[in-house]
Amino acid sequence: MPVITLYYEDIETLIGTDKDTFIDRVPMIGADIERIEDDHIDIEFFPDRPDLYSPEGVARAMRGFLDIHTGLPGYNVKDSGIRITLDDGIKNIRPYLGCAVVRGLEFNDYSIESLMALQEDLHWGLGRDRKKVSIGIHDLRDIEPPFRYVAANPDFCFVPLDFEESMTMQEILENHPKGVKYAHLMEGFAKYPLILDAKDQVLSFPPIINGQLTRVSHETRDLFIDVTGMDQNVYTALNIVVTSLAERGGKIGTVTIENSINNSIKDSIENNIDNGTKNNIITPDLTPGHWSLGADEVRSLIGIDLTPQQIVEQLQRMRFGASVNEDGSIDVSSPAYRADILHTWDILEDISIGYGYDNIPLVIPKTVTVGKQHPISIMRN
Repeated sequence: MPVITLYYEDIETLIGTDKDTFIDRVPMIGADIERIEDDHIDIEFFPDRPDLYSPEGVARAMRGFLDIHTGLPGYNVKDSGIRITLDDGIKNIRPYLGCAVVRGLEFNDYSIESLMALQEDLHWGLGRDRKKVSIGIHDLRDIEPPFRYVAANPDFCFVPLDFEESMTMQEILENHPKGVKYAHLMEGFAKYPLILDAKDQVLSFPPIINGQLTRVSHETRDLFIDVTGMDQNVYTALNIVVTSLAERGGKIGTVTIENSINNSIKDSIENNIDNGTKNNIITPDLTPGHWSLGADEVRSLIGIDLTPQQIVEQLQRMRFGASVNEDGSIDVSSPAYRADILHTWDILEDISIGYGYDNIPLVIPKTVTVGKQHPISIMRN
């Protein structure tokens, strides 16, 4: 599981509390403290919460849990005016693409380190070591939209990240450290994925390496983000990255993706289809998920007697939107960056966390069981 390094100076600023309060309370949201140092703390989070793989995500969750800022986070998203076109040839190689622009950032050592760490942790947590999801983060200064996502010949040349000389894509796979590590992901393909700008300058060779041209530095103010992959986790990863950057003051801009691969993707994000062209989609889509809960279901499964309004309060502490209907049912809005909300029971778990497991009375179970070896195991032995 990912271990996140949080520097006290940074996390105190992001949350608005002191480090002692943070250290005391953070285990209650599902974290294991690995070590406490003079200037930082290392914390392990469960793999089902990739939105907590960054200081920004942890701070957002803790502000709610500490009642500093509760309820569904709101993000002002505007059209960036940038478009990227998918080449038909890419659709059999690495077909899923989500993109965004984030402007107005001011990077320091903490924020650059956290962004790079988030990128790699998402590669592991959602991306299965880049096989299903890979993320490219680019300085917008020296590149010119519109962009293209194409299938390129292996002899196409560019300067990869951390190198000074141009290499072919095949040479990168054979000689660049990242290329050697991830070359197996390109096995069996005659052409390789490539993201280019209007001048044919290289942004990224996903899922292998970015171009040196778009390297992020302390002077970077505006970012272009591409997320490529093999399934719809691409969109979740994009949502996590852009909302984390927004927690540091970034302004999120959408990107129109032209010639998207098929209707199944469009159906999954139907609220963000570009009506001008049926094969275009707009990302990121930060539309919340919508759920309905009954108070009786909550009481039955959690085992505590909460009123509908008390349930709403716990949900808001966990950064959900929630309100009580006239019939006593509860409408719930889940944040678009929460990859783990797949069923109402996932929401009930968060109600328990918000209420505090330490506040739930201890009772002896009504059923008694005795463990023994399964008969099938006995027969096999």
